[in-house]
Amino acid sequence: MRFTIPKLSALAGALAAAVLAVPAANAAIRFSEATDGLYSDATHGGRGWVVDFIPRKDGGGILYLYGAAYDQTGKQAWITSNFEVKEFEYKKTDVPMAMPTGGRFGDTWPSAVTPVVNGKLDVELLSCGELKITVKPDAATGLPNSTQTLIASSDYVNSLGGATINQQCVQKRKFTSCPAGTTQVADRTCQLTGTIGTNMTLTNETTWVLKGLVKVGTDNSTKVKLNIEPGTLITGSGQAADYLYVEPGSQIFAQGTPYAPIIFTSPADGVGSTAPKAGDWGGIVVSGNAPNNKCLTTPFDCRSEFDPTLRYGGDKPHESSGVIQYVQSRYAGYIFTTGREVNSFTFQSVGDGTVVDHVQAYRGKDDGIEFFGGNVNVKYAIVTEGGDDGLDWDEGYSGNIQYVLLQHGQGLGEDNGIEASNQNANQDATPRAIPTVSNLTFIGGGNGGYGVYFKEGTGGHIKNSLFTGFKNGCVYITNAPTFAAAGTPSALTGNLTMDHNLVQCTTNFNQAADAPWTAQAFYEAQSGNKIGEPMLDGYLPKAGSPLLDGGAAASNTWFTPVGYIGAFRDANDDWTRGWAFNLR
Repeated sequence: MRFTIPKLSALAGALAAAVLAVPAANAAIRFSEATDGLYSDATHGGRGWVVDFIPRKDGGGILYLYGAAYDQTGKQAWITSNFEVKEFEYKKTDVPMAMPTGGRFGDTWPSAVTPVVNGKLDVELLSCGELKITVKPDAATGLPNSTQTLIASSDYVNSLGGATINQQCVQKRKFTSCPAGTTQVADRTCQLTGTIGTNMTLTNETTWVLKGLVKVGTDNSTKVKLNIEPGTLITGSGQAADYLYVEPGSQIFAQGTPYAPIIFTSPADGVGSTAPKAGDWGGIVVSGNAPNNKCLTTPFDCRSEFDPTLRYGGDKPHESSGVIQYVQSRYAGYIFTTGREVNSFTFQSVGDGTVVDHVQAYRGKDDGIEFFGGNVNVKYAIVTEGGDDGLDWDEGYSGNIQYVLLQHGQGLGEDNGIEASNQNANQDATPRAIPTVSNLTFIGGGNGGYGVYFKEGTGGHIKNSLFTGFKNGCVYITNAPTFAAAGTPSALTGNLTMDHNLVQCTTNFNQAADAPWTAQAFYEAQSGNKIGEPMLDGYLPKAGSPLLDGGAAASNTWFTPVGYIGAFRDANDDWTRGWAFNLR
């Protein structure tokens, strides 16, 4: 059987005018294009509703419904509704319904259709493919109140060319109860606090709330695996110091998908009238046993800057702390005091056996991604409108990073694109921080500090990257150990390099007043570096852009070989599409 979705836009104006503030609930399960389709009444044959969600880039959208009710004689009456749904709302009550008169539905409209708002609906998404609608008509309609439990029609899904749409809705189970050790604090919502002491899975039909410091395992003694299903929603509790901390020896397996990312966010995000803001919760911290130049020997006693009771560091460079893929961290970044902050993503002595790719830090109050030692690798990362630095490394970090998009906001505390340090206390500590970074598109938007800020003895290799629009400049170098570690522009040591990059800032280069040589001389002495207009359309290169060629493959086989500059091969290579949140 084939079904034709009627044209609902003619009814939108009257219904929108009737939509005022209505109660809502939030959970991981949410309306999306993956829940579109024809839903059949589970108990009454031949009855059903068409569901069509029109998304916005902020995750919310408009939900269109079209179905039928029956009076006491069995006469059919058509009902339509459309209303705004915020990103994490799964239940709406008392939304207006309309019954059209005149005209007919189909491909032609021989006469005008007049929508009459004459009742209300309650709508609840129970799981993928299961919907409950309660119809509450006005008395004058002669229709009774009724509740229908609706199941997505396989006939309709198949008519679209297969079951692919509903398969992208990952919340297949209905919520039943909170597991032992957690507390139910709202509908479909379970709260975590203290230490997770046994292996656990955060399932996607539940909203999980972090209250205070939530630790996974205990330092190398109780080793725990925390699994997080695709599409799961995790929020803070409303006190800003809520954060997830994976202890050394334990693991996190947060494996979202391109169509169902895992989302950590503010409790105010995507529901209600209170706007979320940076710093509404802490962030995600992973600690491991990889080397760190602040604690080179046993007992490897490095301490977290935000909580000195939490230890990290060791001698296991290839250790795995798990997998983090397709994960968003929104509105994070708790600042305990100056210099004691939790970032959107924090990696402390994490080894290169850990997999991190497709992660987004959105409007965090502090850094997007910060590395304290270790050598974890990161691929496909986004830092959107952050409150401090985009990437920050320290304590001898020496991993690999490829494909990063940074977009600064305005007035959010934005600072440097990269803040690169070896170690603050001992700037010549070894092993020196020498990460390799390739294919960045860093857009300052006229705000922030520097595109890249080399300091405190850091090394590092930056190649195939774009820095543009940073207020203070594109490249800055400071501290005598940084210059000494690099050598001179005519005789570089190889510890600190930049090649095959493009910069464009009002002031491209600057350095400390006591510098032995200039950042410009350093940049221009190396191969493939350019200065000029990048020719962007948003964050993607236009046809004819100098970014489209001029890159060079990294010698490290971990990197995908490329011949272009920036995070995107061309205008058709937008790897952010589908899983990232609210890009400009």
